[in-house]
Amino acid sequence: MASKLKMAGMLKRKGVDINVWSADRLQGDIVLDGIPQQATTDNLEPEKRHEPVWPASSNSQILVLAAGGSQVDVDLLWASTGNYPANTIVEVPTQGGKYRVTHFQNYLDYSDIVIYELKGDDHNQHI
Repeated sequence: MASKLKMAGMLKRKGVDINVWSADRLQGDIVLDGIPQQATTDNLEPEKRHEPVWPASSNSQILVLAAGGSQVDVDLLWASTGNYPANTIVEVPTQGGKYRVTHFQNYLDYSDIVIYELKGDDHNQHI
């Protein structure tokens, strides 16, 4: 049986500090001072990670082309050992803002990484 490709060490060496709010945690309400409030990135602690994030380009999109060769509308790509759902929010200080996970390619069956497509917009800055 073949072993999985281990990428975690490389990701850590090539990474930048980022903050991650899983979409699972951002759904629903939380209680602050006895008052129910919508969960947002302002009132939830992020998961701090150190993983690579790079600008999407026509060359880097080769990693994330959808079946059939369709073009993807993405600002950044993020390689992670974490497994997050779509709509997860990622703050990338080196890129100046927050981004939403729109799609991902899960390679966990034979490696230890997932490649996420990130899209930023004004709405994401206030989540």
